[in-house]
Amino acid sequence: MPSNLAYITYRILGGVTGRLPPVAGYWLASRVGRLMYHLSPGLRRTVGHNIRHVLGPDAQEEQVQALVRQACVHMIKGHFDLFRLRRLTREQIRAMLHIEGEENLDQALAQGRGAIVISAHLGNVEIAMQLPLIYGVPMTAAIQHIQPERLFRYVLSLRQSHGLRFIPSDEPMIGLFRALKRGELICLPCDRDIADSGRVIDFFGSPTRLSDGALWVAQRTRAPVIPAFATCLADGTFALQIEPALHLPHTGDREADVAAWMKIVVAVMERHIAMHPEQWLVAAPVWPMDTSSTDRG
Repeated sequence: MPSNLAYITYRILGGVTGRLPPVAGYWLASRVGRLMYHLSPGLRRTVGHNIRHVLGPDAQEEQVQALVRQACVHMIKGHFDLFRLRRLTREQIRAMLHIEGEENLDQALAQGRGAIVISAHLGNVEIAMQLPLIYGVPMTAAIQHIQPERLFRYVLSLRQSHGLRFIPSDEPMIGLFRALKRGELICLPCDRDIADSGRVIDFFGSPTRLSDGALWVAQRTRAPVIPAFATCLADGTFALQIEPALHLPHTGDREADVAAWMKIVVAVMERHIAMHPEQWLVAAPVWPMDTSSTDRG
């Protein structure tokens, strides 16, 4: 989609659909998502490629495509939630979240070093990322700097409407260290390597490059690392699972430590993604694609 058209489309959709009640908005999103599955062969191929790796080599194509259709619906539902975000009150957001493990966040923050929340592009991040603000805990997250700039600024304004702070991925990350020093939260997804500066590691049995930035921050700051994942429920609410801080031993060998920690993080992500592969909403290939063989749309 040409850049100006993408921006105009988002502004129109945001202005119109953001005002819809949830029942109507999700109903419309479900139908648009199913239509997108049929009209977007590139997206269908990419999402299918990622889901095949999750399911393994014995996955049947019918099963893969069923999950891809569901993923397309969840993507559009996520956009609806983004467009209505600024119109939601903090009380409404809290009522939409079923939280498990809240005490794990409290225990991590009690150490006084802030905390690093690691996650994946799973379920609904737009709603779940607002939770710390509801409890008065500031959070800063990294965000991909999409183009055109007008579209990036518009999406950013929606996501920051309740006080969440973002740092574009192509800018210095010093703000993350400052947030931890203030005892705040930072959030970094680990299931993609947007900056192409991460680490090659086996992920669902196949090597690919994933971001290790969160672990280098943990290495330097000794801040606790907490996995948290949100998934969509059938009634339009969301389950947010906050796990205990990971045990990440420091041996003095920083490179070896980060390599070992990455295996722990990958295992956690694999466990959550495998439970809901239809909600793993990554529209870019996580592994290199081979369009001549298994990556068929």
